[in-house]
Amino acid sequence: MADDIFDVVNERDEVVSSAPRSVVHARNLLHRSAQVLIFCDSVGGRKILLQKRSKYKDRHPLKYTASCSGHIDSGETYEQGAVREMLEETGIVCVASQLVEIGKLTPSEATGWEFAKVYEYICSESEKLSFPEDEVESLEWIDIPSFERLISENPELFTPMFLEVYSFYLSKTLK
Repeated sequence: MADDIFDVVNERDEVVSSAPRSVVHARNLLHRSAQVLIFCDSVGGRKILLQKRSKYKDRHPLKYTASCSGHIDSGETYEQGAVREMLEETGIVCVASQLVEIGKLTPSEATGWEFAKVYEYICSESEKLSFPEDEVESLEWIDIPSFERLISENPELFTPMFLEVYSFYLSKTLK
């Protein structure tokens, strides 16, 4: 399988070069990702779609993460990457205008040295979901109170990136 090519960026999130995924990660080079939190409103209240990463992942296997997330390929915009990742990881077809941009996290060890744009997407709980088993172990809807209890009592079940993303999301949406 070919190594994905990512844009390498500077501290201002400006593209300075491109490099294979393996090089970007080995050298902790700054790069980009999109993180999408998918919600639905049901009779019992709001739910979030949680993704459990595949056991085949080289980083954080079997940990919960954003509903869909992924690196931005070289030449792609954040929005294009988010739309692509939604289709690849959840089977949901959307257009960029359906995504609500929450903001952008700055690179840190917790984010894997990624500038991460965070988006919200609202859909129906009956949305047909599908995923590639080499990327995703499972997708599950969980009501917000149960989710908040899980993340509070068992943060080790989640990727460091997701803990950053959700904290950031709350800081921007609960103002």
